[in-house]
Amino acid sequence: MKSTSTSTSAAPVGEAHPASVTIDGLHKSYGSLDVLKGISLDVAPGEVVCLIGPSGSGKSTLLRCVNLLETPQKGVIRVGDVEVTDPDVDIDAVRRRVGMVFQQFNLFPNMSVLSNLTIAQRKVLGRSDAEAKKVALHNLERVGLSDKADNAPGQLSGGQQQRVAIARSLSMDPELMLFDEPTSALDPETVGDVLAIMRDLAREGMTMLVVTHEMSFARDVADRVAFMDGGVVVEEGPAQEVIGAPQHERTKTFLSRVLNPTAVDHPES
Repeated sequence: MKSTSTSTSAAPVGEAHPASVTIDGLHKSYGSLDVLKGISLDVAPGEVVCLIGPSGSGKSTLLRCVNLLETPQKGVIRVGDVEVTDPDVDIDAVRRRVGMVFQQFNLFPNMSVLSNLTIAQRKVLGRSDAEAKKVALHNLERVGLSDKADNAPGQLSGGQQQRVAIARSLSMDPELMLFDEPTSALDPETVGDVLAIMRDLAREGMTMLVVTHEMSFARDVADRVAFMDGGVVVEEGPAQEVIGAPQHERTKTFLSRVLNPTAVDHPES
């Protein structure tokens, strides 16, 4: 497992340091609203797990609990050998190991693309300007945007900005990547570019926990799929089985509507 120290050298190209994730009995509520009701889920090192389900089912909340952007009331989360939910945990050290890509790109609009990728490397990891730039340019090349280093984010399309956001996360050498519906704000033409980057990361062995409505991506790329509804995991298993032959009636209904959006159930007369 990769060290969380502020080393000034980047990981060699292609070298993966995947971390496992263990979630046990997780509860999260907002006042009287129970959002997560005892979720338990494991992600093995190098595994891709997709969370699918209707809006409001708790998928994004679960993802945000993994790096304590949301604080659960009960349960245990481990990333590698670190208990994230330990009250004494160094959460900044945890977040250095966990990359997160949101629906919105969250790039600094007043900085160039290159500066967006180097600022955290320098301030958090303690890398020199030269080393941070080298790592940033390498990751921009990985996402096909090496020619956009000097551009401002506002000069890029939405899909390009999301690819920059992925490159920014990768520049911190994460052991785990969290994706919260990374294509939901994109035009249909640019969705494929972002998903292609995620496919490459999966092939390289990155541990990934992905909230998505892209069923083809989940079926073809994920090792496992967890269908959530009402704050619980209703059904979980190999991606091909859950999406291709779901066992739970609620999963069947959801997938039928997602995969056949023009199909309408007419009430009997």
